[in-house]
Amino acid sequence: MKFGAVASVFALVLSLTPSLHMARAEDLKPEQITVARVPADMPRLYVMDPVLPHMVDGRVYTLDARTLSLKGMMESGFAGMMAAAPDKKRVYVAASFFERLTRGARTDVIQVYDDETLKVVDEIPVPTLRAQALPYRNLFRLNSDGSMIFMQNATPATSVTVVDIASKKNFEAQGPGCYGIYPALANPLRFATLCGDGTATTYTISVDRAAARLKSSEKFFDPQNDPLYTHAEAMRDGYVFLTYSGKFMRVAVDGDTTSAQASGDATEGQQGWAPGGYQPFTVDAQSGVAYLLMHDKAQEGSHKAPSVEIWAYDLGAKKLIARSPATGLIGVTLAPSNPNVLFGIDGVANKIVRLAVDPQSRSITPAGEIKLGETAALIEAPR
Repeated sequence: MKFGAVASVFALVLSLTPSLHMARAEDLKPEQITVARVPADMPRLYVMDPVLPHMVDGRVYTLDARTLSLKGMMESGFAGMMAAAPDKKRVYVAASFFERLTRGARTDVIQVYDDETLKVVDEIPVPTLRAQALPYRNLFRLNSDGSMIFMQNATPATSVTVVDIASKKNFEAQGPGCYGIYPALANPLRFATLCGDGTATTYTISVDRAAARLKSSEKFFDPQNDPLYTHAEAMRDGYVFLTYSGKFMRVAVDGDTTSAQASGDATEGQQGWAPGGYQPFTVDAQSGVAYLLMHDKAQEGSHKAPSVEIWAYDLGAKKLIARSPATGLIGVTLAPSNPNVLFGIDGVANKIVRLAVDPQSRSITPAGEIKLGETAALIEAPR
């Protein structure tokens, strides 16, 4: 009896199932899949992460600089580099890809991303020479008018690949013993590199963009006792550099050869402190104030140590004007449009942080954060 009752109920359910299924299918409407665009007027923050635990899968995160909300991501392959175009419409990403993901034939390209859709719209083939390094800003640069790309090579022999974006043609400019690229600010056919003997080499590119003329400077820094970080910040007629011990140097690169002058010592009277990190300082070009990531108990080899404090230093007055607690940072930058906000990479906690700067005292306080990525190494706020 019980078995017969259960069988009857089961048969009834089966008889109703097709009609129920049809009713539900009719109720379901096809989903319209859309892809959001990043608003053109949104202030952008780009974070480059080479994801060291699985380096074939590098990426560039795009965030809203006002809220630190994540808006999208661009792939950067193995040991990628990035540079945002001055027209605010394109992002260039140098990437390496291997035939079998982790092995096989290597292909190098510069991927051209649309700044709003974050999709690849073009790519430029380049020689497989570029430096397989962390994404330091000065290893992959656009020239002053955005028409050429300068890409650092290291095989380990050092040279620079010069790429004309419009024609996609390139040539290799030899640069033995030199590393880092610093485009002239007023001459699109010129850039400089730092050299291991304490000099700089200036490259002047021919009008047909097929060759370069080189000229070396006099020695202006001590690579043995107080090296320069390759990271530099543009300011007026040249670049601001920082030594491992905390001394600033202004270097003009627009002439046939570079010229340099000392611009102060941030650690004067501050024994045991030194800068550290991969992107160890940034400069507000309007006010001439530099913000440095600093750590105490400094020693030989601690030049990439995470921060304990951020110091504000007036380059014009050559004076330390503020010290603020800020732990764990390995990179710092600011947006030219809003120099009272800093952005940092917390390499200890894998966070991106937003920091407010008091325009009078130059003291710094936390103003937001987001957990992001695995091994972020470069942060840029180009607008």
